[in-house]
Amino acid sequence: MILVTGFHTAFSQDGLLERRFMCYTARGTAPFLLRKVSTYSNVVIEYAGTYLEGGSTMQLREGVTTLGNVLNGLLAGKRVRVTERNGKIVLIPSDIVLALPKPVDQYTLFGYTKEENSLEPLPYAVIIDLETGQAAQSNMFGYYSICLTRGLHHLRITHTGHPAKVLEVLVAGAARRDFTLNPAVLREVKVTPGYILPKDGGSNVDKYLSAAYNNFLGESDPVRSLYLMPGNVESEDAMGRLMVRGGDPEQSVFLLDGNQVFNPTHVLGEISIISESSLKSIRQFKNDFPARFDGALSSVTEVNTKDGNMYKWSGQLNTGLLAAAAVVEGPLQKGRTAMMASFRRSWSDPLLNILDSNYRLRFYDIHFKITHLFNSNDKLMFSGYIGNDRLQLRQTESQNLQVWGNRLATINWSHVVNSHVFMNTTVNVSNYHNLAGFKLLNVDTVTGVTKRSRAYNNYASIERYEAKTQFEINTSANTQFRFGGKLLHTVIRPFDTNMSSELQEEVDNNTPMKPLPFTEMSVYYENEIRPVRQLLIRPGMNVSFYRFRDYHYNSFQPRLFAAYGIGKSQHLTFSYTRMVQYLHQVTSPGLGINREIWVPSTDLLRPAEGDMFNLGYNFNNGKGVSLAADLYYRKMNNITNIADNVDFFYDEDNWEQDIATGKGWSYGTELLAGKRMKKWGVQLSYALAWSWRQFEEVNEGRKFPFRYDRRHNLSLAANYQPDKHWDFAMIWRFSTGDWIPPQVDILPGGDESRPQSSMKLPFYDHRSPSHFRLNYNMNYYFNTGRLKHKISGGLYNVIQSKDKYLNDIRNADNSDFAPTDNHLFNPTYYLSYTLNF
Repeated sequence: MILVTGFHTAFSQDGLLERRFMCYTARGTAPFLLRKVSTYSNVVIEYAGTYLEGGSTMQLREGVTTLGNVLNGLLAGKRVRVTERNGKIVLIPSDIVLALPKPVDQYTLFGYTKEENSLEPLPYAVIIDLETGQAAQSNMFGYYSICLTRGLHHLRITHTGHPAKVLEVLVAGAARRDFTLNPAVLREVKVTPGYILPKDGGSNVDKYLSAAYNNFLGESDPVRSLYLMPGNVESEDAMGRLMVRGGDPEQSVFLLDGNQVFNPTHVLGEISIISESSLKSIRQFKNDFPARFDGALSSVTEVNTKDGNMYKWSGQLNTGLLAAAAVVEGPLQKGRTAMMASFRRSWSDPLLNILDSNYRLRFYDIHFKITHLFNSNDKLMFSGYIGNDRLQLRQTESQNLQVWGNRLATINWSHVVNSHVFMNTTVNVSNYHNLAGFKLLNVDTVTGVTKRSRAYNNYASIERYEAKTQFEINTSANTQFRFGGKLLHTVIRPFDTNMSSELQEEVDNNTPMKPLPFTEMSVYYENEIRPVRQLLIRPGMNVSFYRFRDYHYNSFQPRLFAAYGIGKSQHLTFSYTRMVQYLHQVTSPGLGINREIWVPSTDLLRPAEGDMFNLGYNFNNGKGVSLAADLYYRKMNNITNIADNVDFFYDEDNWEQDIATGKGWSYGTELLAGKRMKKWGVQLSYALAWSWRQFEEVNEGRKFPFRYDRRHNLSLAANYQPDKHWDFAMIWRFSTGDWIPPQVDILPGGDESRPQSSMKLPFYDHRSPSHFRLNYNMNYYFNTGRLKHKISGGLYNVIQSKDKYLNDIRNADNSDFAPTDNHLFNPTYYLSYTLNF
């Protein structure tokens, strides 16, 4: 009896019984299920007589399997023999009972995904076995591991911005295989990774959106594309810092090659410290936090830079109205040692003098990395960063001076232990310094002569030393383990406030106070389990130990992430995360554009804690259409705020009493939709969100909305590329206005030279006008020989939005206090030129 005649397409060279195919759920008698199996596998199955008729009802399980395993499962216990004849499976009556199925041998294929001709690692590349659907994703270092059965496999490797590649791989045992992808030659080639069930809730930021995000005066900045993601907002305040899901700026951690940067911005937050040409990948975690992360209640952003080209020298020069930059990379020893270095410096004072004569800024940054390959299993990287900003704002009644900078050093060693184990060890040093000066002027309104002035000069710095190790162990196709630990030592160095008649930049004029050192140690462990093909579960735990002087604190931070696939294009996710943050940042409501106070957790100022639940839905049809929706709820304890009527200055004897701790809540929904076509790309994001705060010492203990509780946030990014020479981009952003902060006056304290704040009730009673901004940009590309050129131009703030960025402080004798909506610039044209060689 012939059940089904199928077309033979087997790749296996070991017989029909080892053919792999996708089996689907079905229930019925043995003959009925055999017909289903024949259809699914495209293999003819024959048997004679009726000896298989009748019997109990059985069930097929969904998943990728072999024909031999399915037949043995259906026919186990029956007196039948299975043979292959003339390309068919034949079932013959037998006196011997069919044996139970034998386990199929699986072997580990592992290695790195890299860019061809440069050996640059490609993080988060996707590897899919076309025969079985088995998939794996490389980690942030480009390392991957996938379990495959014996035989010939066709693997499809994809990575954003690179054309996909399909390779034949013969698996006969555990083996090392590095995969390389060509960089996209044509700019219009925008390849996205294939659909796989996600291992975490991290969001990749597409680098192509940076072409649309030529923001302030034409500086192309992929990191700023984070503001196009739902739930991410820019404070639009003095520093324009990133805030995520109703959290404060200090609750978001920014990691540059694994090293924390305390202030990753230039120019009032309008530009990040990473240039486009040195960037390799951006990944943000806010829906879910894998167990290796701690110290951030709102988000963690991982930014990785290029290792350097191992085979040829290349570089980029860029000049615009705001700054000039240069990047160069190449081999110090071909195939073994490479370097990458970038430099950027502003020359904007003459231009800004024309746009706004009250505004002055200067900044620079230097970033370098050296990578050495000892062998195929060991890689050592050393990287460093130095950056500094100086900003000055002159107004009629006040002046601000801001000087800040970062210094970073990182040593990283990656080691492939064997076919199952990957290890990475890092040593980090990070330093941040901040000088904030504020000057009050008593000006005669008739003559314009300054009758009296007083300047308050504040300085502080923070140092961070970290050593950490992490392991990844892949035991099978359905089970992975990750664990590791770190030791962290942080030193906060506060200084006394220097008071004088003029603003001062010399740090030596500030008297250092007692340092505030504290130590953290943490270990983590998590499993990645796939009980069935369409379900992934990743439970984990982070345990940390904290000490500041005589205060000790231990925290247990459970994590859970689960993803369930619906068909081939949809999945649901759920995550629960508990995070603890020991470092507090309190920003003064006045006295400087960026007056920050960093303090550790103490017995009175307890560690900040956050619990978050997230439910998500994702759709991706593989043809350029994507949709993501998330519902979240977050509860926070021990978050900080400046108390009412307190001294603005840091006092080493009672600073704990000047800081209020309380509770916070945030919840909402986020939507992200995208469509990519041959010449068009569109992304729309929307967030409906609520955020609240409550402090016993503030607003008479009543609950009040967080200042940046913007109910509606909407952004639209679109780019159009008619041919290889032109592209056009537009970004429009809208958000509900901020809650108006309490009126802040300067009142004399116990000493007239030490001002206090007076916050008048009602605390937050109405909103400021809505924020909106439209930016437009276009690029023209052309080549001359081996040189590639790009000319960019556009218009910043097309519709003349006057978003405020600083709330003025007025003297107590000014009875007509009202917040002033200062803004940066009116519509501003920009032009820049980029040369790639």
